[in-house]
Amino acid sequence: MPLGALVVATGLGIVAAFGGFGDAPDKPPKQLGPGASLDQEQFLTKFVESRSTVEPGSFGAPGKRFVEIEMEVTNKGDATTRVGLPNDKGGDSPFFAGSLLKMTPEIKSEYGPTASASAEGVESNQLQPGMATRVVIKYELPDGQRAPERVRMDIGTFEFSAEGIILVPGWHLVTEDEDGSAKPPLTVAAQVTLPVQPKGTSG
Repeated sequence: MPLGALVVATGLGIVAAFGGFGDAPDKPPKQLGPGASLDQEQFLTKFVESRSTVEPGSFGAPGKRFVEIEMEVTNKGDATTRVGLPNDKGGDSPFFAGSLLKMTPEIKSEYGPTASASAEGVESNQLQPGMATRVVIKYELPDGQRAPERVRMDIGTFEFSAEGIILVPGWHLVTEDEDGSAKPPLTVAAQVTLPVQPKGTSG
């Protein structure tokens, strides 16, 4: 076989192995760790650390144990928005924590995770434009469940829709391109793995 034909045949074979010209594999999520930052279009997020903490009980009651995720979030938009809560429904969200799509291992508690935010010493649930804000997501550990050695978080990203038939104008979570799907899955832009550091007593 002539060399040119061999090169073409080899190239076609590689393309076929990946499903053809129109079906190349999707770009895999970025793999990030402690201290890494992710541009989510609406927000710039730095993943600071994960830690296990204990809040002492009162009047002899047992303490509560938590896994906390700390991030530094900068609102890149021009309007104030809320922190919100992690996304446990797989639906759209205009709020920052809605982009926290999944945590592995999953920590289930009666009331779900909580979120707090502080900027320049002021506690709030809001993210002001252009201001770096400390955001902490807390997961209460059920009785008997130990804190994991590490957690991995699936993180989504946002896009702005100026107008549309279905979407309300504003920021929306990016979804996978699936023709005909009434509820396409949300795009995982990054997977962030954080070791869970023991930090002792808090509160």
